[in-house]
Amino acid sequence: MILYLLVTALTVLAAYFVNSAYVGKRNNVAKSRQEMLNGVLLAGIFMVLFTLSALRIGIGNDYWTYRYNFLHIISGDTKVSYEIGFKLLVRVLQGLFGYDNYRVVFAFMAFLTCAFFLKGLFDSSDWFFLSFFLFMANGFYFMSFSNVRYYFAIAVCVYAVKFLFRRDYVKFIFWILFAAFFHMSVLLVIPAYLAAYYLKWSRKTLWLVPASCAALFFGKSLVRRLVFVFYPYYEGDLILDVESVSYANIGKCLAVLVFSLLFYKRAVRGNEKAETFFNLNLFALIIYSFGYYIPETSRVCYYMVTGHVFLIPTVLRSVPDKRQKAFFTGAILLCYAFYLLVFLKKSWDSTIMLLPYLTWLFD
Repeated sequence: MILYLLVTALTVLAAYFVNSAYVGKRNNVAKSRQEMLNGVLLAGIFMVLFTLSALRIGIGNDYWTYRYNFLHIISGDTKVSYEIGFKLLVRVLQGLFGYDNYRVVFAFMAFLTCAFFLKGLFDSSDWFFLSFFLFMANGFYFMSFSNVRYYFAIAVCVYAVKFLFRRDYVKFIFWILFAAFFHMSVLLVIPAYLAAYYLKWSRKTLWLVPASCAALFFGKSLVRRLVFVFYPYYEGDLILDVESVSYANIGKCLAVLVFSLLFYKRAVRGNEKAETFFNLNLFALIIYSFGYYIPETSRVCYYMVTGHVFLIPTVLRSVPDKRQKAFFTGAILLCYAFYLLVFLKKSWDSTIMLLPYLTWLFD
C-alpha cells in the first residue's frame, strides 16, 4: 500500500508542473520551454506507471486466469471468450518472445494502456494536474492491473473523445472500433457519447430523465435480454449475473451532479465538452440507480464515469470567487484522497487482489 501511495504522490507532484494550456506563455521561447518541460514530465510519469504495471506478477484477480487462457489461445482453443484482436496479439507476442512468456503480454498491454490514458488526459483536460489526480485517486490506473482488456478499452476512449469534440466522427468511431477488438463492450460508447454530445437540456428535454428511469425500472426483462444477446455467457452466472446496488458509485455520481449544477450556467451550459461529460455522469447515475440488475453494471458505467476526470476540473476553473474556488478545490482533493485510501484498503480483498504488490524482478 505504501508503494502505491508513493507512486501516486510522485506522479501527481510531477503532473502539477505540466501545463497543457501554456498559461504562462508570453512568447515562443516560453512556449517552447513549457513544451519541453511537459515532454520530460509526461515521459517520467509514463515510465513510473508503466514500470510498476509491467513488473507485476500475480497482481489482479484475473492475472492467472489470463495466463491460463493465453495457453489455450496458443493451442488454438476457440472456446476462449476473448476478442479477436487480443487473441491475435497474444499469438504474435508469444511467437516472438517464446511459448508461455505471459509477462511480455502484460507488459505490452501496460505500455498501451498507460500511453493512451496519459495522451488522452493531456489532450482533453482543461487542468491536467487535477485530471491526473482524479485519474489516480479513482483507482483507474490501479484497476488496470485487473480487467486488462477492459481498462485498455477505457484508455482508448479517453484518448478518442477529443475527436468527438472536433467533430471528426470518422476518427472517433475508428478508435472505438479498434478498442472493440480487445473488449466488445466499448461499442456502447458510440451511441452513449454521441447522445451525450448532442443532448441539450431545456424544458422540452427534461422529461427524458424520468422517462429513462421508468424505462430501466419497468423494462428489466427486455434490457436483460438485450444484454445477453451480446454476452450470452453472463446469463445465469453465479458471479456475473447478480443484482447489486453500488451505493458508493451512486453517491459519487450524485455528488458530481450537484457540484456541476451549482455552477451549471457558468461552467457547463454552452461548453460542449462540459455538457457532454455532465450528460455522461447523469447517464451513469440513472443506470446505477435503476439498472442495477444489469450484469457487471460498472463495466457499462465506467465508460461514462471516467468523464469525471475532465468535468470536475472544467467546472472548478470556472468558479469566479477565489475563496469558493479554493474551498471546493480543497474539498475535492480531500474527498478523493480519502476515497483512494479506502480503495487501497479494500485492495487486499481476494476479489480485487491488488495488494500485496509482487514483482517477478527478484524471482
